[in-house]
Amino acid sequence: MSKQVKVKLKTTIQQPNEEPEIYELWSSGTFIEKGEHSYLKYEEIQDQQVIKTTVKMGSSQGLIFRSGAVNMRLPFLIGADQTGNYESEFGTLNVKTNTRQMTFELNDDQGHFLVQYELIVGGQPVGEYTLEFNYTEVSP
Repeated sequence: MSKQVKVKLKTTIQQPNEEPEIYELWSSGTFIEKGEHSYLKYEEIQDQQVIKTTVKMGSSQGLIFRSGAVNMRLPFLIGADQTGNYESEFGTLNVKTNTRQMTFELNDDQGHFLVQYELIVGGQPVGEYTLEFNYTEVSP
């Protein structure tokens, strides 16, 4: 099953001894249910280049996969370090996520997915991230 949705992503980045950075992104996308898994797919434009994003949502496990101008695989599992990667024109970085909190709520025509994690690059923590996805079905 697939539905057309409006997506709002709020990203909060907290680095030690600094004010939080907050970003918001609005996009149109598709919500897909396959078996036990729910996915959110959307595109964003960054520096006039397209980035395709797929978010696999769950209450204890998730994944963000981006391709295009940026290639990234960021896995989440509550209570466990997960290894992913981030690839740009400068090369590939191995990254780790330590997921602190994850919630996934699904209603008839809208949903909410929140993941809070520590991002570790090269063995060093680079910040606490909170990603909050809200999506609402739009009429065709």
